[in-house]
Amino acid sequence: MQEVKSNLYPCRHCEETGICKSGPNGSSCHACAKRNELKGKEFVGLACGTCGGLGQSEPLTERLNKRVKPMLAIGIVFLVLIFIFVLALIRNPHFPEFLAFAGTLLGGVTAFYFNGRSKL
Repeated sequence: MQEVKSNLYPCRHCEETGICKSGPNGSSCHACAKRNELKGKEFVGLACGTCGGLGQSEPLTERLNKRVKPMLAIGIVFLVLIFIFVLALIRNPHFPEFLAFAGTLLGGVTAFYFNGRSKL
């Protein structure tokens, strides 16, 4: 199992309670009501939409940084597989060269993500 470390910071929206009281008269704000998929005028005691009710949140940039590498790898793998399939269908004369390149690229991506020492 991989250890994923996250830097959690105190949520200023709910003041670390996990319950939104940012609306008028201590009720929950419209953004948190929308996040909880509720429609109506006024709700009290909804889970904070910023931190998910934890009282601590992870900045958006950190979440994006943790997701870009795996999504890029998935995108590259599927794109290369599509190229291989299309080149095979149209019987491109450069198919063997591309297949050698694609095999090396896919092997490198697979080795990086499935070896025991990779740091994400």
